[in-house]
Amino acid sequence: MSSSPSFGLCRKKLEDAGFAVEEIAIIPRPTTLPTGLEAWLDTFAEDFLGALPVPDRARARAEVADLLRPVLMDETRTWIADYVRLRFRAIRAE
Repeated sequence: MSSSPSFGLCRKKLEDAGFAVEEIAIIPRPTTLPTGLEAWLDTFAEDFLGALPVPDRARARAEVADLLRPVLMDETRTWIADYVRLRFRAIRAE
């Protein structure tokens, strides 16, 4: 089981919503982005990028890539998303 701040926050949110948490884990799932970060943004960030005027979207994607390159690109120039999986078992507290 993880001890990261996110772990405690997830547990608290469940408990505040009236659940008794039996198990909870945050599992790192680094995921290679074979088509690059900008293609990933096209797929998964449409809600955010779609709010921008069309001519500004490419510049926004490029800026996001520039900001994340030091964190999400490895030494082989491969983009790796730092996904995590949240698994929990909780029952409605009585």
